[in-house]
Amino acid sequence: MPLIKKPERSTYTPLDFREWSQAQGLVLSPKFQRRGVWTTPARSYLIDTMLRGMPVPPIYLRVLQSGDKKRMIREVIDGQQRIAAVLDYMDGKYAISRSVGSEAAGHRFDKLDEDQRDQISQYPFICEVFYGIDDPLVLQIFARLNTYSVKLNAQELRNGKYFGQFKRTAYSLAFEHLEFWRRHRIFTENNIARMLEAELTSELLILLLDGFQDKKTTIEKFYGEYDESFPSKTALESQFRGTIDAINESLGDDLRELEFRRPPLFYTLFSAVAHRLHGIPAARIRGEGAKGRLSTDDVESLNSAARKLSEQIALARAEEPVPALYERFVAACLRQTDNLRPRVTRFEVLFAEAFVN
Repeated sequence: MPLIKKPERSTYTPLDFREWSQAQGLVLSPKFQRRGVWTTPARSYLIDTMLRGMPVPPIYLRVLQSGDKKRMIREVIDGQQRIAAVLDYMDGKYAISRSVGSEAAGHRFDKLDEDQRDQISQYPFICEVFYGIDDPLVLQIFARLNTYSVKLNAQELRNGKYFGQFKRTAYSLAFEHLEFWRRHRIFTENNIARMLEAELTSELLILLLDGFQDKKTTIEKFYGEYDESFPSKTALESQFRGTIDAINESLGDDLRELEFRRPPLFYTLFSAVAHRLHGIPAARIRGEGAKGRLSTDDVESLNSAARKLSEQIALARAEEPVPALYERFVAACLRQTDNLRPRVTRFEVLFAEAFVN
């Protein structure tokens, strides 16, 4: 099979795209392209990216002659939604969504100042341009561009769908604690690259806000509900940081060697400490009562409880008998770990071991 000629790399601006479109020389939706599906927040996120001068992925074009041979036609192989989003914005078809946290939120293109309008209209898109290739080859290129991507996990899909206050708070806190996730081996670098630390942070914020939830059904609900505004943001940020600090104080580097470094069990550890400090909504357990801080006895007791329960899990993994007192806890650690009932069971046992006399 002959090698395809390498595309030419060029830089074009939205002004170029608009000129081609007005001259009927731009085809945004050739037969191999999907129809546009971006929501206004997703489009707004692109516009905010451009306003900040941050990079966006390359656009792939095919150049061919029109049927009458009098003009050049540019077909979009990949990048349809990016081009459509910026052209529609320049044409005043939507305002930047307030959910994306842009300084220009709520503004249409004509309401931006001159520098901002220039930043959008003259933004340099990197374009890979193919000349002289036929339809079958274009279809192969398009298919391969969409084949080499790893299948998106649930959090990566949410990342492309939501842009609002709650999601940004979770991502900001997750990023703020990157060293914590790494040092305690809670997440690998690959996990972090795939946003799993942001997913866990989202769950922990939901825990603080509304109590225990089933992971499979609630993250999107809270992303959507607190998209435009998040009135509890400051209080929850403080509670989250305080809980992480208390875990550090209690377990330190020992955490990296314990079962509680695993994300499902870290959720349990976080919930027990958060309940001791602040009180988790709807959690009912003997000896409860938010204290605002961990006493010296609390720190020692939590460390001891985390070690003891980790040892019981290790026994079960080695197929050794587990004391009857801990059978329910171990079962909740090894099966259906992110469902609501196991989460509550693990919390009740750890909290009782650590904080109930």
